[in-house]
Amino acid sequence: MIRSGIFLLFLYFFSTQAGAATLELSGPLDQGTAVLLRVIGLSPGAKASGKLNASPFPITPDGLAVIGLDMEAPPGLVTIDVTLANPDGRRETLRKEMAIAKRNYQEERISLPEGKVTPPNKALEERIQRETESIKAVYRLRDGQVGFQNGFRQPVTGRFSGVFGSRRILNGKPKNPHNGVDIAAPKGTLVQATAAGLVALAGANYVLTGNTLVLHHGHGVVSLYAHLDQMLVAEGDWVTQGQTIGYVGTTGRSTGPHLHWGTLVRGQRVDPLRLPGVENNAPIP
Repeated sequence: MIRSGIFLLFLYFFSTQAGAATLELSGPLDQGTAVLLRVIGLSPGAKASGKLNASPFPITPDGLAVIGLDMEAPPGLVTIDVTLANPDGRRETLRKEMAIAKRNYQEERISLPEGKVTPPNKALEERIQRETESIKAVYRLRDGQVGFQNGFRQPVTGRFSGVFGSRRILNGKPKNPHNGVDIAAPKGTLVQATAAGLVALAGANYVLTGNTLVLHHGHGVVSLYAHLDQMLVAEGDWVTQGQTIGYVGTTGRSTGPHLHWGTLVRGQRVDPLRLPGVENNAPIP
């Protein structure tokens, strides 16, 4: 599903030259899209730091970063600035500007029994809040060991039953946009890690998301796997790309066996199917 060495040859190329260094992006930025950024020609000992508009982003010592735009990022001009602090005291700034267009999302209508929509009592409502906060706490992680050097891969194959960015109308009431994709597959289907990373959360039997895993791939890049039948890893484990981490299930608020797969880049909600390494190998629903 993933071509080997995909990042050895970028399918798209953008560059800005300042001195000997240049910037390469793995693809065009768009609403709800993430790309791999690489600084080419980084001098030995030089330190690179970046900004996407006014928001800083980290860069590895060898000049690698993941940047992403939220699904509802304002259309218009986006500026990427990378500052290089060279050992000899010289400072360079590499810049790339791109125009971002508005992306159209689908509307999706879902019906669920009322008991699965509204918490029947305050105790359950408080439990949902605690579980939601435990997931959001992982979303706030930054730094950490980087595991995205080889890009990303789709964790399971199957029918796309829920699309990213769709505005869900739940029992006739508008809800927040869907911040992931749903992949329907038989119960027990293997779920693999989309990239190497730290198991930052292994939540058992959450009310909404069921058995839930969240991996931190470093630099605030995280992936979430919800409604699992079983989890095969524990918090604190380091997993490799493609490692089996669980099985497809229908735990939590679910109408059938499927994997809810979500990804964020430092809090920006990005389409998992538009991650570098996935976007050219998986159908866009």
